[in-house]
Amino acid sequence: MIRILLTFAVILNNIAPAHAEDPAVEAWAKEKCVRYERAWNRAKDFVGPNGISREFIEGNEKFIADGCSSGADICPRSVEEIKLANVLTMAAMNFGTASSFLPFVCRQR
Repeated sequence: MIRILLTFAVILNNIAPAHAEDPAVEAWAKEKCVRYERAWNRAKDFVGPNGISREFIEGNEKFIADGCSSGADICPRSVEEIKLANVLTMAAMNFGTASSFLPFVCRQR
């Protein structure tokens, strides 16, 4: 029985997904963030400042400053913020990120 468990552990170790230390994974994470920052700057100009809260702007800027790794913590509330979040979502999907990359989530209060 121990031999079977040990064999199973070795097999699982060999098929584990790539870790964050993997240079290709790290490079892609950095590239996604660079692309998101570029999209953020363009989308802000496209939508304009009207209806965009300081909280929404600061949340996106913090997400970018954290290397796009601080997780989802920005809730678009106004029509303009929703429009901006939609533009950013489309841009992010176009450059190949999963929707889980994006910083948008609205939690119940």
